Amino acid sequence: MKSNIIMDKTMKFKTKEELLEYTSNIVGKTFEEIDSEHLLENENPKRQKGLLGHVVETGFYKYPRNSDSRADFEELDIELKVTGYVKNKNGSLRAKERLVLSKIDYNAIVDETFESSHVLGKCKNMLIIWYEYDKNKEAKDFLITDYQLYDMNKDKDIFINDFKIIKGKVLAGKAHELSEGDTSYLGACTKARTSKDRTTQPFSDILSKPRAYSLKNAYMTGILRENIKIPLKSLNSSKYEFKTVVEFVSHKLKPYFGKTQVEILEDITGKIYGEKIPKNISKMISDELIGKDEDLAEKHELFAKTNFIIKNLPVQENGKPRERMSFKTISLSDFDDDWEDSYWKNYFEETTLIVICYKEVNRSKNGYRVLSDVKQITFDENDLESFEKTYNQIKKAIEQKDINLLPTPSNGFKNQLLEIAPKGIKGDDAYLNFFKRDKTKVAFMISKKLLYKKLI
Repeated sequence: MKSNIIMDKTMKFKTKEELLEYTSNIVGKTFEEIDSEHLLENENPKRQKGLLGHVVETGFYKYPRNSDSRADFEELDIELKVTGYVKNKNGSLRAKERLVLSKIDYNAIVDETFESSHVLGKCKNMLIIWYEYDKNKEAKDFLITDYQLYDMNKDKDIFINDFKIIKGKVLAGKAHELSEGDTSYLGACTKARTSKDRTTQPFSDILSKPRAYSLKNAYMTGILRENIKIPLKSLNSSKYEFKTVVEFVSHKLKPYFGKTQVEILEDITGKIYGEKIPKNISKMISDELIGKDEDLAEKHELFAKTNFIIKNLPVQENGKPRERMSFKTISLSDFDDDWEDSYWKNYFEETTLIVICYKEVNRSKNGYRVLSDVKQITFDENDLESFEKTYNQIKKAIEQKDINLLPTPSNGFKNQLLEIAPKGIKGDDAYLNFFKRDKTKVAFMISKKLLYKKLI
């Protein structure tokens, strides 16, 4: 029900309920309808970050435009956030982008605790205004469809752990190796005017990219889906509290380290396989013990708000990977945007790879490799710069419809770390048919060279 509250320029909300009642009036409106200060006429939202938020502040809540570091609704300790979501082709929703908070001061963080850093000082309670993003519309025509008040204190333990991970890298003189994939909810996203911007760090002479604390895209997607009442089941969350996906996976696999694949599978299924070893035996094990990626979000809240992929990898006795690591097949439409605004840049920035390693013993074959380790792989700024070259080469190939430009394993550039190769049935002419449909039959693959570097 819409509120009858009329707000003037001096009014402040006295209660949370009053604020939410008034906020209900924004649902169903476009940004043009509430832009009483005509901000959208004078500035470009793509160039002016936060402009849509200013439109809501000034046009709907009648607050003067400012950059005050205090909470927007200070009297209620509530911070206003305006952010978009995108409808996926299968009808599901995902947040359009991360929410950037405050800049990370590499020198100050050394003496800070999570509480003293005020990382979440502005938004322990977030009032989120959701709008549907449509790349075919102008910003003024985006429709505001929902709102929610989210208490971030419920995730505090994970935020504290994420903060310690970020601080730990700075203390180790590795601020230049920070990656959004290092953490679960609280990211360390790049925050620079240009890709060449660098700043100093206290325990190393290596210059690092400026970064800011952010609420990761996957975290925002989890909040969004929680708001539209997608139920989450509890996976023994009262008994085991996990702050990272690695903790969860390691806990599940702990009883089986040192055993062969077939020993593990026979133990958990009660079946005897003999010489008939399934080709996908490693995946069968991880699906049984951990769960399929698409199911985990329904089992534990942590997995609904993180970007992770569980991968099984055979490694040689010397630790080198036996094969490359593949991802889902790519679509031509994935490359409509420039790299900075692309799905794949966000994907590789935020995604954490949880790699379950099975080691060969005396050159043992599939089924007789031993469960040896669980590794976490994330991608740093140097990796992403190389990935950008791969992305741009594919984009150019699509624009020119020239398969000879595709960055394949045999046709890549020097020191290529990310390549594309057919996925699925061999001999399917995946490259020749590359331009025939949006969904291709090739996938991104991480080179064995990069995998080995990440695993050692």
